Amino acid sequence: MSAYYDLYETPSPNRKEDKKSLHARVCSKKTYTKKEFVEHVSMFQHLPKNMVGAALDACIDELCDLLANGNIVELGELGFFSTSLKCLRETDDEKTKIRSESVQFQNVNLRISSAFRKRIKHSMVLERTHSATKKAKKEKTVTEKIRKERLALFLQQNVCINKNEYIQLSGLTRHAAIDELNKFIQQGFLRRRGMGRSTVYVQQEEVPNTNE
Repeated sequence: MSAYYDLYETPSPNRKEDKKSLHARVCSKKTYTKKEFVEHVSMFQHLPKNMVGAALDACIDELCDLLANGNIVELGELGFFSTSLKCLRETDDEKTKIRSESVQFQNVNLRISSAFRKRIKHSMVLERTHSATKKAKKEKTVTEKIRKERLALFLQQNVCINKNEYIQLSGLTRHAAIDELNKFIQQGFLRRRGMGRSTVYVQQEEVPNTNE
């Protein structure tokens, strides 16, 4: 099993086009809900689902109470949880101008342990992909007509095309690509097959002219 990544342009601080570089970013496969996480742990650790869920809830409750009382909590190899505060107004005199009502909770900090980072680094296998949500480079010379010709050639070679393939083929954003596919359907150039994630697009067969 691999973690997928794609390369994205790093904006130049001086907005100089000739000095752009690329950085790698993980393409998340999905976001696990609490229920899905509990089911995952239960399945792979061979523990009762109810026990895992109850233990997780208990850990969260106790972690909240300990942090709210000004403690730092270590959770094994995961790391250390702590809290940060903020002042509601600026001051340079700590004795007279800042009172307890002017100080509030700001955030929970997690300092990941080096052992946990090493475990992930050792287990992670990276594989390059092309993210469907990444904004494609704008091609000034590529018109709808040219994209339609590329699509026709693609369909001659592959019979059908899905949304993600057309995003890569056209260089459009996801929404723009889907809008254009729907436009081609209205024009009678394409026909939609399947539903949901199984949706593909095929070229509409020409209806023979019976008047000839």
